[in-house]
Amino acid sequence: MKKIKRNFKNIVYYFTSLRISTIYKLVGILLLIGILLWVFQTMNKSENSEKKQNIVIAGIVVNKGQNYIIVKDTSNTKYLISDIKDENYEIGSEVNVSIATIIEQGSEKKPTTIISSNIKITKENTKNKKADSGILNYIKETEEYFANLNTLEETKIRFITIIDFLFYNGKIKDYTLDDLTNQTKFQIFQMALSIDKKVENQFPGYKETLSNTEKIYTGIKNKIIEQYLILAADICHYDANLCALSKKEFQEMKEVFSISWNVIRNLLTNSTEDLKEWYEIYSGKEQ
Repeated sequence: MKKIKRNFKNIVYYFTSLRISTIYKLVGILLLIGILLWVFQTMNKSENSEKKQNIVIAGIVVNKGQNYIIVKDTSNTKYLISDIKDENYEIGSEVNVSIATIIEQGSEKKPTTIISSNIKITKENTKNKKADSGILNYIKETEEYFANLNTLEETKIRFITIIDFLFYNGKIKDYTLDDLTNQTKFQIFQMALSIDKKVENQFPGYKETLSNTEKIYTGIKNKIIEQYLILAADICHYDANLCALSKKEFQEMKEVFSISWNVIRNLLTNSTEDLKEWYEIYSGKEQ
């Protein structure tokens, strides 16, 4: 205790013995150090902020929706760029995207959502401008062919073309399935179910004659349903409007094509999380 009192007295004596000018100098030095530290931290934050603003993603537009595009970079990471006003970012176009803000970090199923004030097209894919309308018109024509005896046989050929397009990397009008927007894919899956049902009714046993070790044309109904659900579950992670539309349209598909929950459950071989997501689509449950 005596030692503490003695040290305290020594400290008090030190400060009381200082001249006023010396105290001012010490205070000035401390203030200068504080100002220098503040300037350094401010410059460092500014530099880091500038670096974030200058991050550029080079990739390909792999899909587009209402007011957004999805870009996949060279490492296969996907970015959803929101608040898009321009409609000229066609699927397949190569772009450079400067990140302005990261809204939400992505995951395995969900792309990273960002805002960008600078999207530059480095190589435009102009051929995809008519991909959606071209494929939809082809499949609508195919459905109409069933009503005409002169074109009824043509539906067999077109059925093969459509199934190859959906599942075996086939082309229609020089387009592939990857060239279509997600909204058009949903429409194509629905129409393909209708065509499959009509082929089954008009040409019983025909699909069995087509199947081989490389391509299977039987059981196509279940494959189409599976792909619809996989796409819908994926969409529901980032596009609320299209998610709601896919659920609504699936309610109609259930009735028209007699799709039971047992059928859905037998298709699923993945995790319980996927089962939950598929049930939400099947039931039309809102997120």
